[in-house]
Amino acid sequence: MVTTPFERQTAPRAAPRLAYAAAWILLGCVYVGLFKASAVPLSAAVRNTLAAILPNAALGRLSLALARRAASAPGGRGKHLARLALAVVAVAMVGTAGWLGLVALDGVWISGAVRWPSGTIVAWQAFINTLLHAVLAGAGYAWNASEAVREAVDRATRAEVLRARAELQLLRSQLNPHFVLNTLHALLGLVRRDPARAESALERLGDLLKFGQWVHQSGADFVPLSREWDFVKSYLDLERIRLGERLRVSLAADEGALQVPVPPFALQPLVENAILHAIAPRAAGGRIDVSARRSDGRLRLCVEDDGPGASEAAVAASPRMGLRLLQERLAALYAGRARLNYESPPAGGFRVRLDVPDVVSELA
Repeated sequence: MVTTPFERQTAPRAAPRLAYAAAWILLGCVYVGLFKASAVPLSAAVRNTLAAILPNAALGRLSLALARRAASAPGGRGKHLARLALAVVAVAMVGTAGWLGLVALDGVWISGAVRWPSGTIVAWQAFINTLLHAVLAGAGYAWNASEAVREAVDRATRAEVLRARAELQLLRSQLNPHFVLNTLHALLGLVRRDPARAESALERLGDLLKFGQWVHQSGADFVPLSREWDFVKSYLDLERIRLGERLRVSLAADEGALQVPVPPFALQPLVENAILHAIAPRAAGGRIDVSARRSDGRLRLCVEDDGPGASEAAVAASPRMGLRLLQERLAALYAGRARLNYESPPAGGFRVRLDVPDVVSELA
């Protein structure tokens, strides 16, 4: 399942097209007026205007597309603006060539012979075309840059709401009577036969609550994976007390992966889901493998169990909010560049893969 960015309302596509056409029509009227002011007959003024306008109007969408690409491209702004300027000049030269071709055809149609404009007129038209496409590209770049800023603000606002919801869900999970009572019941037995382990378990429970409190107070949207990894370890330590030998866990992480920032509570819901559906209901328990790998500018987290498996539809229909909140937060924070995939291998079990951009690599 691939997450997607949150949808937002946009203007109808017809509106910008009509505005684009109206702008060129208005410019054409200006051209005709200038030709008439120079005592050019109306028919010749219209033909000359069409020769000047049509190639640029056709190529103007290309200038806008180039501006959109430059505004959304990652990396240094100066480099992209320099490339955009060169591309605009090239588009203007193509427009000038189109104008020359239409002027030549007009000469053949009217007088039966090609009549080329003077070098001064060609240079002037090339300058005007460059100016037109520079204005188009500048307007397009400014529009797309403002849209990108607005989208970033929308994502940040949405992410803040989802972060609060995720915290609330986490605290509810931690304070869930079943979770607390089962843990305390296991601790009561440990206090008598293994006080040191009981004390350690209480520390783990404190770690869970401290992490949630820290995220709430700091308002952090990202934490190093190492902090989330320690949080998951504390959670698993408590579940081992409750489930005993029924819970078998393997944890493996690249050293570099632990430095990559991730949203808090990104990994724990995946592990909790595996315990809830694959380990706790089975008398024999089962195994969970958790891994973290960093490669090709991506961080790849995987949680796999040997339980009965589940379909993607069953996961989507689950009344539990953890995975759905995680999907929504990923969409908001990564603008569609994060992926959360569910798989049921033919050999059995269930696998969840979380693939997010390596923020460290992107900022390097």
